[in-house]
Amino acid sequence: MPATAITSSQLRRLLSLWREWTRPLRLGREQDRALRHYYVELFSGGRARATKDLSREEAQRVIAALARQVRAAESRVHWAAGTAGRQGFPEWRRLPPSASAWRSLWGTARALGMSREQLNAFIRARYAKFGLSGTGDLRTMANLNRVLWGLKAMLRRRNANLTRTRQASNRAA
Repeated sequence: MPATAITSSQLRRLLSLWREWTRPLRLGREQDRALRHYYVELFSGGRARATKDLSREEAQRVIAALARQVRAAESRVHWAAGTAGRQGFPEWRRLPPSASAWRSLWGTARALGMSREQLNAFIRARYAKFGLSGTGDLRTMANLNRVLWGLKAMLRRRNANLTRTRQASNRAA
């Protein structure tokens, strides 16, 4: 083992990033270990054969490379979530709605003064052609985005009308 061996915090960070990056692969324990050791050897220039053989500097290089890979994967998921349901953007990934998307939906409905029943009626009336009859059918980001964008459009129109009304009353005064 080198004099400046990988620290325990570096090891935890490396393994955490590794799990995050390889989670979609659903590898078995031995496959995961073999693949991780392959990357360790690759990033250490062939010197280290296992994760614990890394020096602090080599560990930092591996951690930085894994962090870049994780960020790239996350940005693809965020892009897919943001464009899901948009016209001209095929849904290439079926993503479940995120907690922030649900908060945005309920916040927008609340800003419009809608109750749960009114929101379900809105979804039934406007989005039946997509097979939606209420909030219980919003199982993908595409479906949730469709409804959210409709609500936001209503909110923008209402706010624009309020602004015009205020401007008109200010001019009259």
